[in-house]
Amino acid sequence: MKTVSLLLFAAACTRLQATGDFESPTILAHGGVKITGTPEFFWELECKRIALEFVPEERRVVPPPPAPSKPAEEAPPTNSREDFSTAMDLADFKAALKDGSLKPADSAAAQEAHAAAREIVKAASSTRAEGQLPNEAPGEFALYHQGALAYKIKHPAKAAAAWTELLAKPAAERKYRSTWAAYMLGRSALDEHEFAKAAGYFQQTRSLAKEGCMDSLGLAAESYGWEARCELELGHSETSARLYLNQLASGDPSAVVSLKWFIPNWSMTVKGSEDGKPGVAELESGVEISPIEQGPAASLPRGAKALADAARSPLLRRLVTAHILSTATPTDSPDNEYLDPSERGAHQAQWLAALDQAGVKDTPDAEYIGWTAYSAGKYNDAKRWLAKSPGTSAAALWLRAKFSLREGNFAEGTKLLSQALHVFPLPHSPLENSVYEIYRAPSESVSGELGVLHLAQSDFIQALNAFIAADLWVDAAYIAERCLTKDELLDYTRTQKFAEFMPTATANDGEYRPSFPTRFRDLVARRMVREDDYQTAKEFFAPEKIKILDDYTAALATGMDVAKPKQQQARALFHAAWVARYKGMELMGTETGPDNTWADGAFNEGDLAMARLSGTEPVIEDMDEGADPADANKPIQFALPVSQQEKDRLQATKLVVELRFHYRHVAAGLAWKAASLLPDNSDETADVLNSAGNWLKVKHEKQARRFFLALKSRCPKTEIGKQAVAKHGFADVDGSWSAGERKRMPGE
Repeated sequence: MKTVSLLLFAAACTRLQATGDFESPTILAHGGVKITGTPEFFWELECKRIALEFVPEERRVVPPPPAPSKPAEEAPPTNSREDFSTAMDLADFKAALKDGSLKPADSAAAQEAHAAAREIVKAASSTRAEGQLPNEAPGEFALYHQGALAYKIKHPAKAAAAWTELLAKPAAERKYRSTWAAYMLGRSALDEHEFAKAAGYFQQTRSLAKEGCMDSLGLAAESYGWEARCELELGHSETSARLYLNQLASGDPSAVVSLKWFIPNWSMTVKGSEDGKPGVAELESGVEISPIEQGPAASLPRGAKALADAARSPLLRRLVTAHILSTATPTDSPDNEYLDPSERGAHQAQWLAALDQAGVKDTPDAEYIGWTAYSAGKYNDAKRWLAKSPGTSAAALWLRAKFSLREGNFAEGTKLLSQALHVFPLPHSPLENSVYEIYRAPSESVSGELGVLHLAQSDFIQALNAFIAADLWVDAAYIAERCLTKDELLDYTRTQKFAEFMPTATANDGEYRPSFPTRFRDLVARRMVREDDYQTAKEFFAPEKIKILDDYTAALATGMDVAKPKQQQARALFHAAWVARYKGMELMGTETGPDNTWADGAFNEGDLAMARLSGTEPVIEDMDEGADPADANKPIQFALPVSQQEKDRLQATKLVVELRFHYRHVAAGLAWKAASLLPDNSDETADVLNSAGNWLKVKHEKQARRFFLALKSRCPKTEIGKQAVAKHGFADVDGSWSAGERKRMPGE
């Protein structure tokens, strides 16, 4: 039970996006289809939600992690559980001496003998003991060690006799080892497949702890899982499920995997072994689990009868519903394109039919059954089940909001989602166990949908707040750099309106305002550069970027100064062009499309702003050879309409060049202006035109052609011009100006 691997579950349920590890979570992409779709449900989260209703007094005790004195690769392997048991055994013995529960003639000698006995128990294997137990002080500790050694060397009868003798002592003489003995009697009986007897011992373990017996290993909490295993073997499914949920509520996450045993048709085969020992159970994922840890395949619920039995059990009904929601592909999911039409919604339909056949009328979690119907596209059934719930839970409010959206009632949907957001438990619940490092918290998903609704109603500030709270950075960045006016964005940033939503960031040099995340401030600065407000940009940039910006603006100033000689102007403009080309992502790149600075420009994620403005998927770079032209400017079907006010703002923040790596086009424009100040057939002119063309040729061949034609017509007598004409493309050499720029920008 304690060694069950959570990899089975974790491998299937992660927070990664469908298209891969590197896709940024976003809800606005693809027309915001997620807003009316079925949200993701996770088996672990649903089990923990149900377990919150169970309040066992017992709490799991977790061994502290070892702290090796040597590097990990040099440290010898350790058994942290056994080391922890040894430490607790020694500590309990000292406590017993101190409080007078144990009164040996020589305390020091007794401690020495006790420690030696523990080491012998620890070193024993299933085939032999490494020596005989020393002559310990009579009492509960000595009896426990006798039983523990016998158990390890496979003498169960002798072990049981020692532990039974221990429990027969008066209560005052067995304060420290009663829970240990009862627990191990249960484990020993379970090994012998005496399931009813074992269950009694596990119950006794908890009773002894409640009576005041010491439980330094947390065995009372641990007994829930083992007793659940016994009840599962005895065919008492609902009782077993309750015990596993108590195990989970006590803080043991391995119960999440164990609860899978109550799901009908959970496919498993048993492989035997040639030596006649028990085989291993193999899950669909191919991971093997010992039956002694997870239960026999024969006890698994299978077929229509198992489905009907689960439908009639209030508790199992909740678990099966949670499992269906967590594993079945909703009919509104894009992943359906990979499924045979007959498989779409099949599991949901099968479960809904079983519930109807069982005559289920009123049931806990009726709204979750409603979600099951919703995920299958059975909206009338979803409404019917939703009506059976009180309608005030977060899941019920969320489902009601979905129907409001489908009916076009955005105001009601906004109200319901806001209520759901306040009802959902915070990510850090008593059962959280770092789970939200893997999953998107339900409250985050609700907040994201709330952001879409605010956006549809042109409430841009509230949309931004909601997306930030939902950890949807790309969507939040879209609002900040495309939908807010310049004044709104500056006011928002300067007045710290979003500080309550995101963690603070502190700069080492003290120049950042600690209440603002650096990432957001950088976004604001880059937008100011795009709007030519360089002074305001410096308010938000980090010091190292201010230096780059100063260099850029100084070059621009010289380049635009008509009082300067044209050669000097051109040289300055060409330097500004190099800064824009090679530092443009940092200085002026858009966080979202077309530059996608959030990913350092590594991915062509389109241009969300132009998609929402035009209603089509814009092409932001030359299409690859062999690409289907039909993929260009494909119409988008929006889940919620784009408001005219949003379109007006997108038009106002539209870039001069809405193409990927737009700053390269800024750089090319500066180079073009520099070339216009230079004479034909000069080496400098050829250098400027050739470099700018090389900047564009890979992603934007059409735009690069203008520079090639100018190079060909204006500089045919130059060395660079001759090479370009000969190869029908740009030369692979630098002129003197470009060579100088490379020295100024090493590595570029």
